[in-house]
Amino acid sequence: MAEAHLKLYRETDMDIIKIMQDYMYPIEGEIHCAEDWYNIKIKGTDSEEFQKLSAVIKKIREEVKDEVLIFQTMFGPFKAASIAFGDDVLMKYSKEAPEAVAYGIGVLAEGLEKWAKGYLEAGADGIYYSAQFGEEGRFTKEQWETLVKPFDVQILHVAEKEEGKYNILHICGEPEYKFKTHVDWFTDYPGDLVNWSVKDNAYSLEQGRDSFKRAVLGGLNNKGNILNGPKEEIEKEVEAVLRRFGEKGIMIGADCTIQGENISLDYIKTAVYAAHKYKRQ
Repeated sequence: MAEAHLKLYRETDMDIIKIMQDYMYPIEGEIHCAEDWYNIKIKGTDSEEFQKLSAVIKKIREEVKDEVLIFQTMFGPFKAASIAFGDDVLMKYSKEAPEAVAYGIGVLAEGLEKWAKGYLEAGADGIYYSAQFGEEGRFTKEQWETLVKPFDVQILHVAEKEEGKYNILHICGEPEYKFKTHVDWFTDYPGDLVNWSVKDNAYSLEQGRDSFKRAVLGGLNNKGNILNGPKEEIEKEVEAVLRRFGEKGIMIGADCTIQGENISLDYIKTAVYAAHKYKRQ
């Protein structure tokens, strides 16, 4: 796993290493009724599951030393519960028994708060936090502010409070909600760099700059040229973004994860070099 991330970094010359380990958090318990939310648990940082993830960070840090910032991807406690118990189950009880769900999510958040701290202690410079469950049609804003937001912010505070540590806030949608999310609900979330799907939400980088009042990450359609090429179109897309937005307060990146049959490190490298070339010019 560490070698795969190092290969991506070395062959593309990206300016950060975002560690992406697809995994299920080790959550214990089952949900058959509302009361079950009071009995769920998540394993701690002494677990084998956490130690494996921590080892990847340490290995990458040993190899790159201080030449690049390393960010560990984290999913929030609501997403962790969704993976463990199913989205339908989570949404059902969120509507029928919100107090019970809030208790269970709070337990998970306390555990993930410790995980976040453990990642930083292992050598990560920060957390790349995938903030979900603000999709259009999922919750009202009042429900979201009660059930979701406090627990996201609880975890984001870990890096925010530590000197020399950072948060990258990724506002993510789910396919069943057509990836559309209330981007402006997240404007007061902690985060030194903010990323969202411009194409899916018709929410431009310039709007984000004005709303979040901080640096943004993005500009490239993750299902467009950066995935399918050709290189010339990738270069044009990068240049167009920087020409329109300006060079300050932006890191070129994709709307979301780049995935598909045509994925190419060479295409990613082209985008990185195009951004560096534009800056030099």
